[in-house]
Amino acid sequence: MMNKKALLIVVACAVSLSACGDMRQALTTTKATPDEFSVYTRAPLVMPPDYGVRPIPGDEENNDAITSQQTARRVLLENSRQTVVPVRSATPGTTALLTRAGVQKADPNIRQAINRETTVYAEEDRSVMDRMMFWQDPQAGTVVNADEESKRIQETQALGQAINKGETKMIEPKSKAPLEGMLDGFFN
Repeated sequence: MMNKKALLIVVACAVSLSACGDMRQALTTTKATPDEFSVYTRAPLVMPPDYGVRPIPGDEENNDAITSQQTARRVLLENSRQTVVPVRSATPGTTALLTRAGVQKADPNIRQAINRETTVYAEEDRSVMDRMMFWQDPQAGTVVNADEESKRIQETQALGQAINKGETKMIEPKSKAPLEGMLDGFFN
């Protein structure tokens, strides 16, 4: 009798915890991508033509805190004429090192191969326990209604206000029935 009661309590706890989205993230290894609007942008990394070249002190292009306005201004006001930096030939030591490392045999499509392989692993990552306890997929983020948001931005600009004033128009997801899709993960 005591074992049945303990089993019932464990099952009740498991069911109640599976309903909690935060608990799902805490107990499993779900992958959460960062919000692209809250990521701090930095200047792109650039490979110097020669490792002997050092950044110029006070040079704004090497500053990590370049704002998007500065980047846009630089792109728009940049001369159409590109300056070509002369590339020094590799030293005999560098050439020998690269030859022995087999650089000529390197697969030029390695990035695509890695992306293809890791995609397979990410899809297989969902364990049986995840499927049993967390039968629903995580809720998707909010989606901006592009047409209504465009109209709202045009209206605020016409009034001379900043475009971040006002409420962003979102597409509300359709609500599901309480038991809808409960067993979808088991039969796929």
